[in-house]
Amino acid sequence: MEALSTATQTPPEMAGVLSLGVLAMTAQSRYTVQVTQDWWEPLCLYAVAVAPPGERKSAVISALTRPAIEYEAERRTAEAADVAQGKARASALEKAHQAAENKFANGKAALDDVLNAAQEAEQARSELVYPYRLLVDDATPEKLVDLMEQQGGCITVVSAEGGIFDVMSGRYDRGTNLDVYLKAHAGDPLTVDRIGRPPNHIPNPRLTMLLTVQPDIINGIMGNNTFRGRGLCGRFLYAICKSKVGHRDIDPPPVPDSVKGAYRATIRRMLADQDGGTITLSPEASEIRRAYQSHIERRLGPDGDLYTMRDWACKCVGGMLRIAALLHVADCPTPTATPIPPEVMVRATSIAECLAAHAQAAYGLMGGDQSQAEARYLWRRIQAHGRQEISKHDLIQLTRGHFRCAEDMEPAISSLEDMGYIRRIRKTQGRGRPKEIVEVNPHTLNTL
Repeated sequence: MEALSTATQTPPEMAGVLSLGVLAMTAQSRYTVQVTQDWWEPLCLYAVAVAPPGERKSAVISALTRPAIEYEAERRTAEAADVAQGKARASALEKAHQAAENKFANGKAALDDVLNAAQEAEQARSELVYPYRLLVDDATPEKLVDLMEQQGGCITVVSAEGGIFDVMSGRYDRGTNLDVYLKAHAGDPLTVDRIGRPPNHIPNPRLTMLLTVQPDIINGIMGNNTFRGRGLCGRFLYAICKSKVGHRDIDPPPVPDSVKGAYRATIRRMLADQDGGTITLSPEASEIRRAYQSHIERRLGPDGDLYTMRDWACKCVGGMLRIAALLHVADCPTPTATPIPPEVMVRATSIAECLAAHAQAAYGLMGGDQSQAEARYLWRRIQAHGRQEISKHDLIQLTRGHFRCAEDMEPAISSLEDMGYIRRIRKTQGRGRPKEIVEVNPHTLNTL
């Protein structure tokens, strides 16, 4: 990280957060970390470095992913014959199946012949070997699911421009489709059924993302209420990079060959490693986890510094545990046989604290405090109304021109409800449908 930062004259936090993503890329397909009897975490990460134009973001991503690109190309070449043979076999058996169906239709074949041909064709399709893929850039959610299924449930998105956010918001299909990004981060089963195409079913999807974006892109993410509301923003590890432009060394030393070679060898070793399984925590590491989790929990309260970004902070401990497991995989030749030691957990909690500070800065860029500002505005309108109760319909009328629709007002209502300023009830008047009523806490009318 230090050598790359010097050679590219970029802030070290850029290489830092992206290098965590590289570790996740190498290990996500093989390991999980078990925290308690009922708590597992996959080892995928969503890492994003935020920097203005001209900060050499592409150079950093290229240097970090070059060993993986080389490894991917070599695997594709080595497996090309098997891929071609499997494809030809599946095609031939599919044609045999179609021929058997035609003969059966003409009374020239028995039903058993058709069924046997169908079974052989289906088995050949299930045994297909696809070209090896580690990395993908600009892919629709549907294509991403296809690639993940072909690669055993795992893939890594790498982008130096942040176009993936346009894809998420529906650049191609004019609709926001976040399921693959949400489920593949959590490792939840993913099933996609589409008309005219075979269904996708991935029991344990894992997706890692290495992204570099400009501040304007991050700023626009919070403009999409769906991104924040469904928890996508809370899944990223952010690094807000401090620019070196204006005081960069115009002739910096390159990354030493020894450092470059050691990094390349480490990444290739981890990609080629066939070990896998469940990583556990030592008793001492578990104590550190509990202490850190309590520390984060206190900061989540109304008076805590993480209160306005709970969607991120509630995933902070899980992210820390993933980082600890990844450091352990990189350090230890037998990570499943040796529990995570306390010193690795200390390193992981230090990284998590650093990332928490960067996340706070990112949420500031993204308008993370916007929900609080909107809640204050809504509360002022409720105070001006002056009544103990107000219907949801009347509240929409009171804020007309500020909120575009009732859905846009929902986060502000939820914030006031969480803080105890209001509560929502439903009342039936006459024979009509029940109305949603906002009831004001009388002890809060002159606050906020």
